[in-house]
Amino acid sequence: ESYASQIKCANCGKTANKLLRCTACKSILYCNADCQRQHWRSSHKGKCKEMKAEKERWEGYVDMDLANVANGNGDSTGMFILACRLGVGDAAPMDPGLACELYEAAAKTQVRGLGGSGHPIAMLHLALHYERGIGVVQNHEKAFHYYKSVIEQPSPGEESVRGALLALCRFHRDGLGGAVKSMDLATKYFAISESNAESPEEIQDLEKWWEANNHGELKDETIRRVIALEPRVP
Repeated sequence: ESYASQIKCANCGKTANKLLRCTACKSILYCNADCQRQHWRSSHKGKCKEMKAEKERWEGYVDMDLANVANGNGDSTGMFILACRLGVGDAAPMDPGLACELYEAAAKTQVRGLGGSGHPIAMLHLALHYERGIGVVQNHEKAFHYYKSVIEQPSPGEESVRGALLALCRFHRDGLGGAVKSMDLATKYFAISESNAESPEEIQDLEKWWEANNHGELKDETIRRVIALEPRVP
């Protein structure tokens, strides 16, 4: 199950943009007010206070991590792991807002031994939150920035590259966040996403390959798949 698919309504299980949060504990997400009322009556009413207290304990862990960043001792991998747990409620209260604070810090803190400007998967997750407006104010410009940043890191890895390239494909197809609206760019990024690239160098080589050839039927099929691509991360 992907990270994005786990950010969903606690009542009906659907994913959506701009999910609502319980205003008391801020740890449960809902797609609309009806789902919030149904879930409150069926189970959340008896758990809300306990979840609020648990959230406050985890806020202390987040504050310690962010203080370490301020002191120049930030651990991007540790912050990323904690952010993932808070982002989806994995043995922790679900709190996309706190998760995004950690993702933002991890995205700006070098991964030890790898270089680059920050943690590439933290950038990918943060971009998703900005795109969907969950835990942060929806901002397609910031989402586009972080999706681009993923593929600029020295060792982002195959999964991160594929996720970022598919997002860049959608952003260029739809002209979101300052991306040039271009089916040519969208098609190129989609094609490269299918090629298991793991680094900026591999992406650049694939870009040259794609731009130097006509590709005929392959390009036509790729365009059809780009048009059919869902507007949000699955």
